[in-house]
Amino acid sequence: MSELAAASKHRWSNLPATYDAHSLTIAQYPVMADWERPYMERLAAIAASQGGTVLEVGYGMGISASALQAHDIDSHIVIECHPDVIAQCVVTHRSALTSGSMHLMTGYWQDVTPMLAGASIDGILFDTFPVSQEEMTIGTHMFFFEEAYRLLKPGGVLTYFSSEPTTLGALHYERLEQAGFERRNVHFEVCPVHPSDNFRYWNYSSIVAPTVIK
Repeated sequence: MSELAAASKHRWSNLPATYDAHSLTIAQYPVMADWERPYMERLAAIAASQGGTVLEVGYGMGISASALQAHDIDSHIVIECHPDVIAQCVVTHRSALTSGSMHLMTGYWQDVTPMLAGASIDGILFDTFPVSQEEMTIGTHMFFFEEAYRLLKPGGVLTYFSSEPTTLGALHYERLEQAGFERRNVHFEVCPVHPSDNFRYWNYSSIVAPTVIK
């Protein structure tokens, strides 16, 4: 890890997170709002479509975590790095964590996922907030594709917050193929959304939900 990346992560982890009835904000950064619910629930359905063990990277407001808990899966692993968000997860999903239907791993995915065995995951939902300028520029998911390929079982599915309104751009296909996925196994659907006027960080009426099969 570069010193710059380490500094960015340290700074992010020390910024205060604030939840209200409709949103999550970390310092001045809008991270998630409840208008995303239908989209996040669709991503959860894609990630859970193979059953088995599902890995969720990034907890946010817990919308997709709650949706995944409602699906017929064997195991649900959550990776989250921000201490305030971790605390919210513990409070909201205490019973799932106690029963073992949810497993919380704390830290940045780059540090945590190497602890997971290759070809051990049936579905992945990836949605993390960019903590560096490079991640902000091209999207955090682009950096995860290679690790997703390692973690997924053959036939396993990856989905992620695409930051694309109507189609998957060429860079998605390029990076996915570089990671090992085949273009013929990359699909997407366009999900309608209705961003709230008072918390608008998405300026479109739709977001693409990818389905990427190993």
